[in-house]
Amino acid sequence: MLRWGLASALSLAALPSIAAAQEASDPPTMDDWPTINPIGGPVWAVTTGEASLRATPDLADNRFGFARAGTPLQILDTSSNGWSYVFNPHTQGTAYVASSLLSPGDPPSPYVSKPAPPLIDELQESVVVTQDSVLATYPSPVDSARFGPLQASSIEPVNGTVMGDDGAIWYQTSDFYYLPANGVFQPSASRSYTGRWLNAVLLPVTKVVAYEGQTPVRSMLALRGIAVFPTPVGTFSILRRVPNETMDSMTLGIPHDSPYGYLVKNVLYTQYFTPDGASLHDNYWSSNFGGIGSHGCLGLSLADSKWLWDWAFIGIPVLVHTA
Repeated sequence: MLRWGLASALSLAALPSIAAAQEASDPPTMDDWPTINPIGGPVWAVTTGEASLRATPDLADNRFGFARAGTPLQILDTSSNGWSYVFNPHTQGTAYVASSLLSPGDPPSPYVSKPAPPLIDELQESVVVTQDSVLATYPSPVDSARFGPLQASSIEPVNGTVMGDDGAIWYQTSDFYYLPANGVFQPSASRSYTGRWLNAVLLPVTKVVAYEGQTPVRSMLALRGIAVFPTPVGTFSILRRVPNETMDSMTLGIPHDSPYGYLVKNVLYTQYFTPDGASLHDNYWSSNFGGIGSHGCLGLSLADSKWLWDWAFIGIPVLVHTA
């Protein structure tokens, strides 16, 4: 079997563009490689979605990491049925990846394999991307260093900050990508943040405070989750907004006749801050604001939820604490 040392010895000569070589309407797969690359040479692929990196070619619980969608990988061996042994030039490591998660790709930019710059500050927390940004394989604003777009409301675990090629501060993510510090909310540095953000304290009285920088502009009592469905704690952001909707427990697999079932129509000003449904919204069917009563959401009065709807936007950081 080919090993890591062979990867660095293989030529990185540029190959014809996949887009130019593949004109079929269906996207190419690794089975198309002999046609796409008839002259031979290094075989490059990209992940078609988030892919598990495994130590051995099987589905046992031996994954040691993940590769983001669009990660360029060099194919070293495909003899394991359904698995490809790959070299990741970004991490300088090898792994097995399911071949079904790979599509033929072009050789990556040299920035992909550049050594990581030293950390200025070490961090172990998640930051919020508050405006549309970019994710880069190296902290440089040039196009060849860019990995892809990063949408407002994205949450990224980070290792720390580095100095970029442009002389600006960049965050290094836990998987060694980079995002510009501009427009990023760092919870531990919230006292110096100048944008809009929300701070929710659950106990003893549940309260949501809206901040403009360091200035509180509105304090709102809210409902918190009951014991079976607690309000999640951590760093979040406004992901999506729905002006009027029906909330139905059946969408979560909870029957209407269950003790925890519900069907509530005309719920106004819903702003989701977790992918699984926690949100801030008008809670017209309860008046126990400051106490318990929700399925994990932060329920607000009509006046407060309308004010927050007009004030907030996608990407607003939401910090939720127990106390």
